[in-house]
Amino acid sequence: MIENRTSSIYFIVLACVACLLICSCTSSDSSDIKPIKTEADFIGFITEINPSQDKSISGHISVESHADKIVSRYTITIKNETLIFRQDGDNLRKVAFTAFKTKQRVQIWFSGPVLESWPMQGTAQQVVITD
Repeated sequence: MIENRTSSIYFIVLACVACLLICSCTSSDSSDIKPIKTEADFIGFITEINPSQDKSISGHISVESHADKIVSRYTITIKNETLIFRQDGDNLRKVAFTAFKTKQRVQIWFSGPVLESWPMQGTAQQVVITD
């Protein structure tokens, strides 16, 4: 009987320690998310927003730039892990895919190669809504 109590106590203590370790290793605090500080790969304005039914992809946005009389068009895949921020003065505030609106100016950082199609296609690592 004493051995069963001792085993039960050890099991409970071990379970508590395991829970504490797991909880201390995970964080849902958005302050841990660090924005990319390098220059954006592309800057333009949103022309179309398409939410996705795929659970791993938030959706797609179409973005255009008319810099130097040259029209550049991109279809950007926004994955669930894509960092999306809204610029408020000098601060960046994390927002969701639903914050995208047409005609917003955005800065985009790509997470991999861009397909040289028309429009060009890429996956965003980070998007910052600047207005």
